[in-house]
Amino acid sequence: MRESIVIIPTYNEEKNILKVLKDLDTISIDVLIVDDGSTDNTKKVIEEYLNRGEYKNRIYTIFKEKNEGKSKALKSGTELALKLGYKYIVFMDGDYQHKPKDIPKMSKKLKEYKGDAVFGIRRYSSIPFHRQISNFLASVFMSLLISLYVGRIYFFRDIQCGFRIIRGDLLRGMYFGEGYSVEHLVAIQLAKKGAKILEEYIDVEYHPEAYSHITTRKILDVMMEVAKYIISDLKNSLKLNFKK
Repeated sequence: MRESIVIIPTYNEEKNILKVLKDLDTISIDVLIVDDGSTDNTKKVIEEYLNRGEYKNRIYTIFKEKNEGKSKALKSGTELALKLGYKYIVFMDGDYQHKPKDIPKMSKKLKEYKGDAVFGIRRYSSIPFHRQISNFLASVFMSLLISLYVGRIYFFRDIQCGFRIIRGDLLRGMYFGEGYSVEHLVAIQLAKKGAKILEEYIDVEYHPEAYSHITTRKILDVMMEVAKYIISDLKNSLKLNFKK
């Protein structure tokens, strides 16, 4: 079984993806890039980098013809990573806000504390103020909701952070959702499986070339999708219990 692979969903990241790949090459870890139908030169930049052969890591690519959203990009990448036999899967963004140098620290904590997953925590001093509020409220709300849902206490300090390492076998059959609710839905399902979820502080850089696709409307959509998932899952559980 192969050890770890980093899955990077990208969309119009021609200015950032090369920096991510070069940094990843310094820590010796396999990489899977899922380009989600970029309309800029992201695909060209990736292909030129691969053709130059200046990298040491094993790099896989998925180039989608049209944009399908982050959740489906992660789903496609995860399915391939599991087929390839990786034990641990790292999720990180391709806009260079997340720093590859934090992966060894996160991986070390995961193994030392015998965890099933480790979620990145962004320091609030690094997050723009308006996003601090929404992130805090989302984290508190989801911590309460998940704890009530699974009957076990879970407290998440940064539920919306997409920088994570998760044991591969726990991701089999995972429902990734349709939009930007993927981080929330994955957390719910891991908790339901009884996963030991750790957290680790990471660096984050909100630089001018990183564009956030999150809007207030999308945050509301996330909450609605999470609610729909839980209601649907509860209904299915009731049906199964009734049949028994």
